Amino acid sequence: MLKAPGWEMSIVWYFFLGGIAGGAYFTAAIADNFGSLRDRSVARVGYLLSLPLVAICGVLLIADLGVPARFMNMILHFKFWDPMSIGAWAVGVFGGFTFVSSVLSFTSSDSLASLRRKISLVGMLFGFFLAGYTGVLLSNSAMPFWGDSRLMGALFLASGASTGMAAVALIMFLSGGSAGEGWHKIEVADRFSMIVEVIVLGVFLALLGSAARPITSGHFGPLFWGGLVGAGLILPLVLNFFGGRVRALGAVSAALVLMGGFILRYVVVMSIQG
Repeated sequence: MLKAPGWEMSIVWYFFLGGIAGGAYFTAAIADNFGSLRDRSVARVGYLLSLPLVAICGVLLIADLGVPARFMNMILHFKFWDPMSIGAWAVGVFGGFTFVSSVLSFTSSDSLASLRRKISLVGMLFGFFLAGYTGVLLSNSAMPFWGDSRLMGALFLASGASTGMAAVALIMFLSGGSAGEGWHKIEVADRFSMIVEVIVLGVFLALLGSAARPITSGHFGPLFWGGLVGAGLILPLVLNFFGGRVRALGAVSAALVLMGGFILRYVVVMSIQG
């Protein structure tokens, strides 16, 4: 009989914050490279948000390892067959990109701004990796349910995109930056990201069939259907569609998306714990 890894809440938070960091950086990079000057505030918020979140992910990973020296050893000695080593490198490399992009987000130099945009196009690939690799890690384990979940990486990636955009939108609302054009673009982008997440989740459950019972029934069933699907996806999608220009509804929608992203990782990680 296989033994569950016994992960604590620190890993749930690591998965959750890593997804937001990757999604926020992706949002910033898209706004920076393909948006107008009015979208500069979106890019700055995304860059500045991703930096501390990656730092927290590093702290959480070190805490899970127990000994800080083990984290440094994984950074210095990359092992492609070791999931924890891959995670340490993902956090370290992506952290470097978030730091550089955050610093350059304050520049008024056209040449440095151009450099920042080029860097962000590469950095968002590492952001994607951090957001999605945790799901791939679980799906490649031998544990029941996890091992059957071949779309887990895609689901975590879609969730990372939607929670990252939601976090940027919520920060802009709280900081008074929701009156500009960038806010509306973020709302529209998050709408499409939520639709993608709903589709991926539907396919994910359809392919799993009865193997999805650890999260869809029993102790975690109400949390999955009510917390994730109902309050974390369907309700914010409705608010996003019909909220119109009522910015407060947009903020509520963003907060609910973040809640749903956390519940997703919580039920997936904790459902097989002994």
